[in-house]
Amino acid sequence: MIKLSEYFDGKVKSLAQVLKGQKFSVGVMESGEYSFSTGAPEVMEVVLGSMEAQLPDGRHETYTKGQTFSVPGNSQFVVKVTEPVSYICYYD
Repeated sequence: MIKLSEYFDGKVKSLAQVLKGQKFSVGVMESGEYSFSTGAPEVMEVVLGSMEAQLPDGRHETYTKGQTFSVPGNSQFVVKVTEPVSYICYYD
């Protein structure tokens, strides 16, 4: 079953699903700065656009189409988006 989630007054929306045992969500973020918490480890892939990510290990980098970054479980990360961006997030 597809699950719709909205965050930050609707500026971030995602659709979550499980396919062949893999949990994932696809979504879109409007311009802004967003802080996320993880329960499980996540791998974020930028599908279109770019986002700046400040990761728990102190890295602060910009990721663009096709690039990924990993976030450990039970942590927080912050992304900054200057124009709409789409992403896919894989998690356990």
